[in-house]
Amino acid sequence: MAVSRSRGACQCLHAFRLSTSARAAACAVTLPRHHLSSSSGPREGRLRTRDARFNARTLGASRRYAASSTHSSTNLTQKDLNATHARVQELAASVLKPADQPIPPEQRILYVFEQLDAISRGLVDAKSINASVATPARNATATSALLGSVNNRQSPPSVTKSSLLSLISQAMEEIVRHPHVFITPAVLKAYIEVQSLLHQPSSFPDVLEMYASKPVPSVSGNTISFATPNTGKVNAAVPKSTADIALTAAISSHDLPLAIDIITTTYCTPAFRKAKMLRQMLVPASGLAIAPVAAYTLSQQFAEWQHMLDPQQATYMAFAGMMTYVSAVSMVGYVAVTTANDQMMRVTWAQGVPLWERWVREEERAAIDRVAAAWGFKDLGKRGDEEGVEWEELREWAGRRGMVLDSVALMEGME
Repeated sequence: MAVSRSRGACQCLHAFRLSTSARAAACAVTLPRHHLSSSSGPREGRLRTRDARFNARTLGASRRYAASSTHSSTNLTQKDLNATHARVQELAASVLKPADQPIPPEQRILYVFEQLDAISRGLVDAKSINASVATPARNATATSALLGSVNNRQSPPSVTKSSLLSLISQAMEEIVRHPHVFITPAVLKAYIEVQSLLHQPSSFPDVLEMYASKPVPSVSGNTISFATPNTGKVNAAVPKSTADIALTAAISSHDLPLAIDIITTTYCTPAFRKAKMLRQMLVPASGLAIAPVAAYTLSQQFAEWQHMLDPQQATYMAFAGMMTYVSAVSMVGYVAVTTANDQMMRVTWAQGVPLWERWVREEERAAIDRVAAAWGFKDLGKRGDEEGVEWEELREWAGRRGMVLDSVALMEGME
């Protein structure tokens, strides 16, 4: 008995020493090296210790928030769905029925769309996860499924994930259609992105048209007046990035009339062409405009460096040579840019279309090319064998736009 007691005491003492050494090692690893030195004062040590505790609390809180958000997004109860339903209605009412000002500002609309986007992403993720978890239940027998349906018969919930997604889509569409809401480029892009996430692109043509033609509200005293915008201005052009997102959503939904309507209301508008010319032609046009002045100035300087010809005659000769060089290089570059067809897959320009029009309408042709590539065969050997009403409509519509679908000269083996 004495031997066993002494062994137990030794084991306890050994465990206490190990725990003490482990605690000291953990403190040495956790605290920085300058905490253990005697050069740092007590105030500095307290501040650093406080910062370390604050960082630890912040990290733990963020981890708990991430875990709770993941859990809530994957396992939504009926109470959570009802709370989300009320939150969506509250966000929509803050824009549709503002209490502080009649015209909601852009920042508020973007905030509401951002919140609806976050809610939509959580619901879509939870819906996909629940669908993947419920897939193995299909392997159950018919008897077990019948008994389970009898035993677990419940009333259908009032609010579901699908109804919430539909409510979010309707609320956003109601917001952009409201007469007091001014659609800015940022608001339009946020709307297109969220509706694309919800797979609800049916309202895109109307909203894209409203972006250019919707009356602009303005407050004058206690009344709200509306000004009719000019649809031909550069500001009325839909940004290319937003148009690309809308067209991608239409292609994903396999709706050819919707894709054609989106192309018509974005890439085919005069405002879009003006915006492209202003954005891409401003620098080259400015260079060509100042080229004669710069060439004449350089010609005068070159004329002073020579002694063979009269200075005025030398100036004219140098000026003519410089302008000839600039004109030739500009013409070659213009032809190279407007006749490039390496990016064309299935839709090309018909004969007789001017080079300038080809360059201005290149985004329109590229959009139709994307639609044709999505609706046609992926195999290069089968291209040109497509049939059907939609394909013939696409071919006819492209022909009316001055384009050719599946030109024989650009097919494989026909070069």
